[in-house]
Amino acid sequence: RLSDAAAKIGERCGVRVVSVAGDVGTADGAASLVVAAEREFGGADILINNAGTGSNETIMKTPDEKWQVYWNLHVVTAVRLARGLVPSMRRRGGGVILHNGSVYASQPLWYEAIYNMTRATLVMFSKSLALEMIKDNIRVNTINPGLVMTTDWIRAAKQLSADKGGDWQGYLQGIAREHTLIERFASPEEIADFFVFMCSARASYLVGSTYFVDGGMSKAA
Repeated sequence: RLSDAAAKIGERCGVRVVSVAGDVGTADGAASLVVAAEREFGGADILINNAGTGSNETIMKTPDEKWQVYWNLHVVTAVRLARGLVPSMRRRGGGVILHNGSVYASQPLWYEAIYNMTRATLVMFSKSLALEMIKDNIRVNTINPGLVMTTDWIRAAKQLSADKGGDWQGYLQGIAREHTLIERFASPEEIADFFVFMCSARASYLVGSTYFVDGGMSKAA
C-alpha cells in the first residue's frame, strides 16, 4: 500500500517520492525516517508532524500504559523528529516545522481525554521549539483543524447511525450544524491548502503561533 501510494503521488505531482515503513511512535521508527531523509535527499527543508489518532477513553478508567502510548505518538514523536531533522535544516539555511494539532487542544471532548491533553501539549512544545529555532531561520507553528471529512469520521458515522436508518451523511451534517458556524466539515484539501501556505515564503512572518482552521468551531464555543 505504501509503495503504491508513493508511486501515485510521484506520478500525479511530478516529484520523487520515497516511502518509509515504520512506527514513528517508537524511537527506532522515528530514527528510520530521519536516516531515509538524509540518505535520499540530504536532509529536509520541511517537517510536518502529523502522527496521531483518536484515543476514546475517560480519565478515571484509563491505565498508565495507554497514556504512555499516546504520549509517545502525539508528543515524543514530534520531539524526536525535530531533533533528528533540524541539523539538516540548519545546513540548508533554514526550514519549516508544522505541527498538525486539533481544535480539541483548547476545546476538550469528554471521551478523548488523552487526545485533548496531548494535543494541548503539542501546541506548547511547538511554541517552545519556535523560541530555539528562529535564530536558525526555521519557522515553527501549529495548525489546529476542526471537523475534517476523513475516513475515520465516515467509518464512525456509519457505525453510530447503523441502528437509526444508516444515514451517516445526515449524522455528520448534524454534527457540523451543531459545532461549526459554516455548518459543514472541511475537505482534506482545504486543510492541506493552509499547510502549503504555511510552508511558503508568503508566510515568512508567521512564527511560534497556533492557527485554527475550524470553520468557526472555536468561535462558536
